[in-house]
Amino acid sequence: MVKNLKRSSILIAALLIFLYAVLSAQYQREIKKDAPPITGHYIRMSSFESLSTWSIAALREEPYISELFADGYNNVHFAYYDNLLNTAVYVTGKEGNFSRTILDNNRELGNLISIATNNSHIHVSYNKANKILYANDNSGTFNNYFMDLRQNRKILDLKLVMSAFNYPTLFFVDNRGTLSVSRFYRDNFFSDFVYTNRIIDNVYPAAEKDGYALYMHEYDTGNIFYGSRKTNTSFRFFDNRAIVTNASIYSVKHEEHNRFHIVYLSKDNNRNINYTRFYDGTFTNFTIVSEDADIISLDCSLDYASQIMVLYTKEDGNKYLFIDGRIIDLSVLGTSSGNVRLIAAQYPYYYLLYYNNIFDELRITKLNISDIEKLK
Repeated sequence: MVKNLKRSSILIAALLIFLYAVLSAQYQREIKKDAPPITGHYIRMSSFESLSTWSIAALREEPYISELFADGYNNVHFAYYDNLLNTAVYVTGKEGNFSRTILDNNRELGNLISIATNNSHIHVSYNKANKILYANDNSGTFNNYFMDLRQNRKILDLKLVMSAFNYPTLFFVDNRGTLSVSRFYRDNFFSDFVYTNRIIDNVYPAAEKDGYALYMHEYDTGNIFYGSRKTNTSFRFFDNRAIVTNASIYSVKHEEHNRFHIVYLSKDNNRNINYTRFYDGTFTNFTIVSEDADIISLDCSLDYASQIMVLYTKEDGNKYLFIDGRIIDLSVLGTSSGNVRLIAAQYPYYYLLYYNNIFDELRITKLNISDIEKLK
């Protein structure tokens, strides 16, 4: 009888493993079925240059898109929450050879998603069904871990960064305006509050050699505060003074300690893009773009000369790129809604990530700086 029980247990375990493998394979097949094949588009800007563009996914509406990274081999890395498949998806590749990986086989509505990378692995955090989940590919395939959010805490924003010691660290804001920081170590979350007297709704963290830098947006005023923390100490803020006031949409590019860039729209003027730079103790402020219509989204990065560049969308859905003091009209890419992302890859390429709301597709475009220079 004991032998029969053991045999039954082994058979049940084998059956469960088999069913899990079948379901996993089925989910990966679904992304090929429900999302279109990754297709290329030849888009001409003028008589002498064109843009390489690829459709990544078909969607119901604009998704939340993570940060966009480019590695030393010109591969891009990003993630998005698929609102047709109802799961988080990780994408990587280049030149049209992109792969899509489903990160979660338990399908539920979700939204926020953030990605971080180190030299050899990908780390993703996302929010669904009142849980924060974290996934990594440390073992070669993605494994998921979740943090239960008690007391009905709704998450307004989350960002994931890798510490200087290669620990994934998550910053998230709940619906009470409370900012928390959580380190993932040995398959567990260790969380704490970031103590501040501000009610905030958005956060941008950055890892430094000996700690973290933190930019947080205050809900009521639109003010942006900057703080930093050395390892095993508490966050210290700039004399409790805002580094930017009255901001609505904003984007941050952090270079290193005491060197950063912020582009933003003010609450009372959505047509001007303002730029604040902090270098070695000195603030400088500029208005770099003045448009004839409201701007609805933006993202910033640095070009090859470490100068600010901004990808932005106007209220009609058309996209524009501010670079080298000029504005490049990218309306040939079609209209967009939702987040946009911008990154400089290996010279001479830039990548743009956006949701095309004409074809309901998430798309990525490669832009050659040499072609931009021809427009001078």
